[in-house]
Amino acid sequence: MNLKGLVLAAGEGSRLRPFTFSKPKHLIPLLGKPLIRYAIDDLVSAGVRDIGVVVGYFGDLIKEALGDGSPLNARFTYIGQEKRLGIAHAIHLAIERGFVDKPFVVYLGDNILSHGIGKHLKRFVESDTDVYILLSKVKDPSRFGVAVVKNGRVVRLVEKPKEFVSDLAVVGVYFFRDPDLVEKAFKTLKPSWRGEYEITELIQWFIDNGYRVDYSIVSG
Repeated sequence: MNLKGLVLAAGEGSRLRPFTFSKPKHLIPLLGKPLIRYAIDDLVSAGVRDIGVVVGYFGDLIKEALGDGSPLNARFTYIGQEKRLGIAHAIHLAIERGFVDKPFVVYLGDNILSHGIGKHLKRFVESDTDVYILLSKVKDPSRFGVAVVKNGRVVRLVEKPKEFVSDLAVVGVYFFRDPDLVEKAFKTLKPSWRGEYEITELIQWFIDNGYRVDYSIVSG
């Protein structure tokens, strides 16, 4: 199965100021290469080469830095997200504008997985799950979207819980099989208290409507 990739890089990186006053956080160098390259290189090494890059804040600088993708053995399509309305909204734009038209993997452009996504992509492709997410144990769940797991299935997702429900945070990598179902789910969403369309609520729609949501736990 040939997946499309979607790297999200529209955010302002307000927590990284003053570095992000003059450039997006995704271009801040880490060990000699821009942060966003870790997500892109991981996708390419897993065989995902048709990649959409969602840009907003200083988007022109990201386009300039990455180009068309050919030196990285990839092909980039840029999707503008003028208003930062959340991860689910960015995915919706990529589907609406015709880039995402088959099974796809979403990778937040400021995430780094020490062991990469290769084996998770393989598991997703070989399974018949509708949504596949990565989880990681955290000390302070209130800072993350977390997953409640029972009998090997994800039963509930909670965005930044005020009380303890789980210590399994949702990592910024998500696999989806059917873009049409994702759009159907998106159309039911309303902006959350922080004015964003939440990825946790998008995936919750799949759970509530009887679709299969599987996971792996990662460290690093």
